[in-house]
Amino acid sequence: MSGFPESAVRLEVHAREPFADGHRFDGTGAYEVLTATAHYSVAPEAPAHRAVPDLGLAPRDGTGRVRFSGDVEILRPVDGGRRRLFFDWGNRGNGRGVQYFCDAPHTNRPRTLADAGNGYLLRRGYTVVFGAWQGDLLAGNGRLLLDLPVAKQDCEPVRGLTTAEFIVEEPIWSLPLSRWSSTRSSPVSERGVHSARLTRRRYAHSAAEELPAGTWRFARLQGSGNDLKGRSTALVPSRYDLRLDDGFRPGWIYELTYEAEDPLVLGLGLVAVRDLVSHLRHDPAQPAGPVDYAYGCGRSQSGRAIRDFIHHGFNEDLEGRRVFDGLLPHVSGAGRLGIERFTNVTVPGGQQYEDHLSPADTYPFAYAETVSPANGTRS
Repeated sequence: MSGFPESAVRLEVHAREPFADGHRFDGTGAYEVLTATAHYSVAPEAPAHRAVPDLGLAPRDGTGRVRFSGDVEILRPVDGGRRRLFFDWGNRGNGRGVQYFCDAPHTNRPRTLADAGNGYLLRRGYTVVFGAWQGDLLAGNGRLLLDLPVAKQDCEPVRGLTTAEFIVEEPIWSLPLSRWSSTRSSPVSERGVHSARLTRRRYAHSAAEELPAGTWRFARLQGSGNDLKGRSTALVPSRYDLRLDDGFRPGWIYELTYEAEDPLVLGLGLVAVRDLVSHLRHDPAQPAGPVDYAYGCGRSQSGRAIRDFIHHGFNEDLEGRRVFDGLLPHVSGAGRLGIERFTNVTVPGGQQYEDHLSPADTYPFAYAETVSPANGTRS
């Protein structure tokens, strides 16, 4: 074995620089910014990981452990502060904690005094940590990324049926299968290209009409800009995009059922938060400075992540210690995250006429174990 405990974190610091040109915040002093990569190592058989779908299918290293990594940024008081950690559960890879708690402009790269807003958290000496937890994001706009393993079955792709729903507000001809340009789509398999079905209906309870196979395809439009021969476009086959020849009509509900493959082990995002915060609290060699208490906040999507984090028992680390002393899920209501195979973490909330199958509306709508009144199962 590797000698690691059941989970281990190594922080690789790439840069350490003064924040806000060394400005000294009242009551605290100067801050600095650490840019780092967190390298995670977990034992897939650990009982605490039972709630992570497909973890047993993740590739392992020579010691039998699953490894992955993610972006981390830390705003830390140079002189130690109050030994309190504030973890920003970024929404779709975007840091929001300083924006909301300090009335600051949004940025994924806080470096200037203006980025601190009114300085509320910094004047109180908090160490502010931005850590990637959403594994299906694509690079762009400074988003924090988590590099997760793809599930494999005996070195072969894992495949299965999945459904994607599309609703648009203005005419458009092609969309990522995830619906979001910033979110990785579950790619269609070679067999799925030929067996997929696309339907549309006007309202959620309307009868669905199937669209003929020749009117749509797995493809994306490329071009329309200036190239060496002038303006030109091409329709390029794509395992990640859906093209409708006549375009998606606003207000209609389109539903694509297809065989997908190569699911990410998305549940490791919750493991990453648990292990990173526990590492910062208890490892004396970590670079953020001493921490006695840890708090966190998430809004909307990341609020739902907090609810799943608590529901699945991740607020206890593998040595039985509390991870967060307080967590605030905001806007999320009773919603959950939804990290099953082939789901996306970025999803819309259910509406009156659309998105009735959103994983955000996953039973049970409670933190504690709940008995279903319909079938008696415990969740």
